[in-house]
Amino acid sequence: MNQNQYISSELFHDTNEILTHIENKNPGLVLCFYGADFDYTTLYNILKKTGVPFLGCMDIARLSNSGYHFETTSVAVMTISKDILEKVGVIAYDMRKTTSNQTMYQASKDEYTKSLTKLGFDFSSPDMEREFTINILYGLQSANSALSAQNEVSLFLQSVGGSSGGKLDFKTSSVISSRGMGAIGATAVIRLKPEFTFLIDRTSSFDTMDGRLVVTKLAGPRHILELNNRPAAEEYARVIGKSVGELGPAVYAMYTLGIEPGDGERLITSIMKDDGKNGFLTYNDLLEGTSLNIYKAKLQYEDRVSKLKAIDAKNLLGYISFDCVLCYLARDANKEIETIASLYEETLPGVPKIGFGTFSENFCGANVNQTETYLAILKK
Repeated sequence: MNQNQYISSELFHDTNEILTHIENKNPGLVLCFYGADFDYTTLYNILKKTGVPFLGCMDIARLSNSGYHFETTSVAVMTISKDILEKVGVIAYDMRKTTSNQTMYQASKDEYTKSLTKLGFDFSSPDMEREFTINILYGLQSANSALSAQNEVSLFLQSVGGSSGGKLDFKTSSVISSRGMGAIGATAVIRLKPEFTFLIDRTSSFDTMDGRLVVTKLAGPRHILELNNRPAAEEYARVIGKSVGELGPAVYAMYTLGIEPGDGERLITSIMKDDGKNGFLTYNDLLEGTSLNIYKAKLQYEDRVSKLKAIDAKNLLGYISFDCVLCYLARDANKEIETIASLYEETLPGVPKIGFGTFSENFCGANVNQTETYLAILKK
């Protein structure tokens, strides 16, 4: 367990141990990320009885302090003390696959508006040093509607988070919160006490390849049928120098797609899986006519260590990582899993750390892929 007087984090296999851990920490907010075979219903009921605000979700793997944990039967838990939190509000909204984008948009907008109003946030001029939101969104549904609604309510209120994960068959995922559980989105709206502050940032590791792929036919916003007027899988395989038979999660992690909007940023739109008919399902929404760059994943160590070393480690109280499942797979392909896992503890020794493998990540209102977005909480 890593802990200080404000934040603690620990990995558990037994739900009965979690309650004791939480109750001894003067809890103001609990975060928890659990494997696909962990009994999250019991976890939800235990946390609900405490009356403490909480957010959590299923994942493919989780970061807890000094290591990545790929077993499906553990849960990483972080407790943030009331001593650091001035205000906290948790909201939830329906994100079932049968829910329309407009319905999700309106529900997210309404709940977000009510929460910010109740907590006394200034919509047009939030406190950039103390106020932020954490989003945990249902990973088998697009996050765009929920995030765009939040942006409309308060453009400058910073946000960070990710979409729930699970096994790579993409059949099951879940979100739990103090406002409900299941196929939902959940958001914690937070104001820190005056003596504390935060940092939100992101990192990704790619090299640009030659060639472009134009989306020429879609079956839906996240379902590509054709690229460059050819069956999507065939054209993607041709451009990256693979056969269609070689395609799968490991290849999608190494060769991803995206656009560069012109501000120096990359918006990654990764492939989730094939549709069995030479098409692709993606993690993010697309429009026909979109011209996609192709990026090859590179070693992540240098990019990540530079970001971590830029954090004021002396005053760092906790670190929360929302790290794409495809980053996990790319680390595996590049034999970097242990290197990156140990990097966090070597660079930020003793600091409570938690994170999970997401199905997409969000960063200040944008839904991104194959990226680590993160939140650092610091003492001023």
